[in-house]
Amino acid sequence: SNKLVSFDVRVVAATSRDLQQMVRDGSFREDLYYRLNVLPIRVPPLRERQDDIALLIEALCEDIAARGGGAQLELNPDAQALLAAQPWRGNIRELRNVLEQLALRSDTHHIAGAQVGMVLQEAGLPALAPAASVRVQPHAAAVDALRPLPQQIAELEHRAIAQALVHTGGNRTAAAKLLGISRASFYDRLAAMGFLSEVQTID
Repeated sequence: SNKLVSFDVRVVAATSRDLQQMVRDGSFREDLYYRLNVLPIRVPPLRERQDDIALLIEALCEDIAARGGGAQLELNPDAQALLAAQPWRGNIRELRNVLEQLALRSDTHHIAGAQVGMVLQEAGLPALAPAASVRVQPHAAAVDALRPLPQQIAELEHRAIAQALVHTGGNRTAAAKLLGISRASFYDRLAAMGFLSEVQTID
């Protein structure tokens, strides 16, 4: 039709691309970018929200069980710690995919770290060395279970950062890249954990 029609509309757009860089490269229309980018809301990637992973695992396992009609997965502390240490470049979709594979491949709903490690390996995901080396001894499992899960995850994160700094000779930028998080996020974690005063680091 060649007839003008007035209407009121609100556009909500989402992307995982770096639109600013695409505008600079000429691969995204600049005028469209400034029409869309009125109230930008950045959702941090999962690797920058490790404190949320335990709750996400619980919610996703509940949903997977409801959809599949089976028992809800229960992950041991070492399995939870292993998942919490991954970079999750595919964010929640990737985490859900791993949990769905565990639900389909396991004969029991009790999941150990070894089962998680096997799924990660077969999926070609780069499991971080600190997480892959976690072993919960039988006599220590009961003690660990008494501590809050966020505290256990924080301790694992502390060890991962320490090992990354050792591996990179104290280079913070390289350590952040190794762990799959932004340099700013890595610096925040260093400051929060007191690492800036514990080890000698360089940019």
